[in-house]
Amino acid sequence: MVNVLVLGGHGKIAQVISRILGQKGHQVTSVIRDPSQSAVVGSLHKNVTPLVSSLEESTPSSIQKEMENINWVVWSAGAGGKGGPQRTKAVDEIAAKKYIDAAAEAPSVDTFLMVSASVARRAPASWWGERDVETYKDILATIGEYCEAKTVADEHLYEVGRNLVIRDICLRPGRLSDNSATGLVCLGKCKTAGEVTREDVADVAVRLLESDVVGGLWIDMIGGDKKVEQEV
Repeated sequence: MVNVLVLGGHGKIAQVISRILGQKGHQVTSVIRDPSQSAVVGSLHKNVTPLVSSLEESTPSSIQKEMENINWVVWSAGAGGKGGPQRTKAVDEIAAKKYIDAAAEAPSVDTFLMVSASVARRAPASWWGERDVETYKDILATIGEYCEAKTVADEHLYEVGRNLVIRDICLRPGRLSDNSATGLVCLGKCKTAGEVTREDVADVAVRLLESDVVGGLWIDMIGGDKKVEQEV
């Protein structure tokens, strides 16, 4: 059993991650912004405890308190396009970096898993096809501020992880769907930029946390034809 801090706890992926972790016997503290979300998060599992806290307004001391006795940190938070580019930067980049730095300084934390996005990159993947490159460019033109904020946060996690204080894992799913889990995915250098279910993302995230996979990994993810356990 480990203690896990899940950030963005009311999000769809975060809820599934928290429920799975709770079912496995881990103790989860799920950070939410709105007190009205407490009932939903608290009902996920008896081992899941909601904690109301604003990521934007967090301070080093408040984050340090949240991370007391925490072993794993999962970032699944985001502005979700609400509040414009300024809030996107405040949550997806600035707040994420604050929590990454705090995790590296917290004596009990050994793993930080970032739920990012496959479009969070400086250039199209060299292994993508022409259609995937065009899709990436269209997304960049539409939500460039989001892509930039996520990329900066991902890069920061990687750099912090190179100090070998924490195990850094960056899970980067493609387009998300609310369909039921398929249990079939592609992880790593996926040949196309595709779709994946939120439930499959959560499943992979937990499996990565519980695995002995090393840090320094940026793992793209889409629906595929290989079993989750095989790909992990």
